[in-house]
Order: sequence, then structure tokens, then C-alpha cells
Amino acid sequence: MMHGLSVRKRKKRGIAAAKRHRRERRESRARREAEWFYKVLGGRVPGEAAASPEVRSAAAQVAAWLRAVPAFHRGALSLRYTPKEWPRAIVREFRELSSLVIRLECALHPATGKPNKELEHASVERIEKAIEARKPVPLPPPRKDPWDSPTPAVVDIIQLADRAERHVALAIRTLGKVRGDAPCVLPRAKPRKNGTPGGETADEDVPSSQEVRTWQ
Repeated sequence: MMHGLSVRKRKKRGIAAAKRHRRERRESRARREAEWFYKVLGGRVPGEAAASPEVRSAAAQVAAWLRAVPAFHRGALSLRYTPKEWPRAIVREFRELSSLVIRLECALHPATGKPNKELEHASVERIEKAIEARKPVPLPPPRKDPWDSPTPAVVDIIQLADRAERHVALAIRTLGKVRGDAPCVLPRAKPRKNGTPGGETADEDVPSSQEVRTWQ
């Protein structure tokens, strides 16, 4: 009887592991395709004069999958992967999530009728002040309660980063479900002169965005 139970447990664990591997593979492909589409192609399907048929076909498929996910997921992916310059302090703090963090912070201070650029500028100023306030300073007197919460600036920064990470993870998972188990659509890397592939990736059928950038 016990042997039968252990066999069933192993079978369930095997099924769960297979499902997890399948989901991770979907999400790995979704992440690379979204990064390529936004970072390399600027979030658009290129015209005939701008790219090869292979690249345009891949871009059209990725665009179709992205249209099938909710708009707020597309927005999160676009903000995550579309390059944009921000002040150095913000980039050091949030790195690739900077654009999404700023947009999330803007949403905490809605202002009807103001242009996005003005809202972003105000958000950048608030975030920079929060980062500055968190820098090391002379030690203050001991707090009465050792379990007191940290300063609001620290809490805000941490919460913004966590929210941005969750938004991107959820967007990638949703895109992975939409695209399903289809093979990666990114064009394959052209071989180097010595005949070896252009580079290795965690998902062997997916090239890196740096490689794909050279194929357009």
C-alpha cells in the first residue's frame, strides 16, 4: 500500500515539474520576444524597406500576441523594454524598471489636463528627493520602539520597485499564456565566419536581442 502511495506521489511531482518547466519555457520565450519587439524594433512592425521578410514576419506575430493581452500588460512591457534616459540617481536605483516606476508613481498623483511630460518631471523630482532622503546621515537618537516603521521615503521606494517587478512578471506570464507552446519566432542568428552560432542562450531556440539587432 505504501509503495503504491509513493509511486503516485512521484508521478504527481513529475507532472508538476513538467508543468512548471513548460510554463518557464513559455515565459522565457515571451520575455525575449517582448524585449526584441520593444527594444530593437521600437514596438512597431517595420516596413518592407526597413527589414527583411523574416524579421517583419516575426514582428507581426509578436505584435499579434501582444494585442491579445490586456492593455496594462502591454504598457508594462513597453515601459520595461523601451530604452529611455532618466536621471542617473533613478537609473542606479531602479535600472531597467525606471520608466515603469516613474509611471506608477505618476498614478499616485493624478492631475487631470496636464501633459505626460509635466507629470513625469514632477514624478522624477519626488523620486529623486526620496532617494536623497534615504542616503546615510548622522545617526539620529534611538527610537523609542525598535519596531517603528522606516521613513516614508524608504518605504515608497521599496514599494514602487516591488510593484514594478510584479507588473512585469504578471505581464510576461500573461503573454506566455497567450503565445502558448509555439516555437520562438525570433529570427535565428546568422553563423559567424568560423561557422559557429552567434551566441548561446538559456533557451536554445531563442537568440539574444543583441544578435537580432544585426539582422534587420
